[in-house]
Amino acid sequence: MSRLDTRPGRGSFDSVSTVFPSVPPSVASARRFVDAALRRWDVPTDVADVALLLTSELVTNSYRHASADAQVSVLRRSGLIRVEVHDSGGGRVQRRALDPEGPDGRGLNIVDALASRWGSTTAESGTLVWFELATNGRYAAG
Repeated sequence: MSRLDTRPGRGSFDSVSTVFPSVPPSVASARRFVDAALRRWDVPTDVADVALLLTSELVTNSYRHASADAQVSVLRRSGLIRVEVHDSGGGRVQRRALDPEGPDGRGLNIVDALASRWGSTTAESGTLVWFELATNGRYAAG
């Protein structure tokens, strides 16, 4: 696979994917990557803004907890975008109880509050965390 894998659409499906190193600046790079894909696909700005925030949360979690490169994939289907972050780290993905005094631990709670759907899978190959947003302007689960 090349550094940037762009697969032409099969029907109404498009995707792009690339890998980011496990360093803090990768969060901004991942946001720019996702933003470019969403602009190319004319995703509404309000949906794109939420996608960029949630991408930041997932890529931050990847470099902080997995200490491994993260593959970020953006997929588009009719009425839906999906962002996936896959790393070779193991461990269980779980939302933490909110601690108003704590400096962190809000990421997956933010994803849960704003994504239409989200989930994770852990296997021998690592951890995949994803979220989906409806592109019809209604980004939060109803």
